[in-house]
Amino acid sequence: MPAPYPLITMLNPSTNSYASSNMAAAHNAFIQGINAIVQHAPTVPKEKVQAFMIFGLAVVDNIHHHHDLEEQYLFPEYEKKLGHGAMSQNVQEHKQFVPALLELKEHMEDIKSGNSLYDSNLLLSKIHSFSDVMIAHLTHEVSLLESGRMRANFTEKDLKDIDSGFMSLALKRIEFATTMPLSVVCGNPETPWFPPFPLPLKWATRWWFARKYSEAWEFGPLDLYGNPRK
Repeated sequence: MPAPYPLITMLNPSTNSYASSNMAAAHNAFIQGINAIVQHAPTVPKEKVQAFMIFGLAVVDNIHHHHDLEEQYLFPEYEKKLGHGAMSQNVQEHKQFVPALLELKEHMEDIKSGNSLYDSNLLLSKIHSFSDVMIAHLTHEVSLLESGRMRANFTEKDLKDIDSGFMSLALKRIEFATTMPLSVVCGNPETPWFPPFPLPLKWATRWWFARKYSEAWEFGPLDLYGNPRK
């Protein structure tokens, strides 16, 4: 089995921008999810395949949902000051792996619905068909938001306002029973501030939203309190 993909290193806050810090934290959650699928795939018990598919679909949907919102909202907001086409390279990079990501989603949905049998080798082959390209993109996208470029064109308030708009749209489109628990169990203990949910929402995630698919969250690298699993 290939080694887990390394998380994106958080840069020194003095040289990092608000936008790149948040982007790195979000991308690390995606990497945590992909690593968890790859780690558990060969050994998942038959009776937990359904729960594993719920976990895997939540990971894939979270990644795809994020990239959709980037193209629909985030990149156009950045380009208002960075210039038209400034984020077009990111859109082109999305096209390099999103079709294979959606093919993985369709495959997992077929397993979940009973139309396909679970085959860990086939599942892993579909992940590895795009994961190298996707991880390279996730890392590269953070570097495009480095502090010099962003601070030359945006105030910190500008970036926080854009991020607030992004989070507001995201919360309107997510399924709380999957996205919220996933955000906890695929979090990074080094960035406990992300995602920036208010405390009552964090409590609701632990005690309410996570209940519907509780077995699925056992595949995450963290538990619902944010503690690393063995």
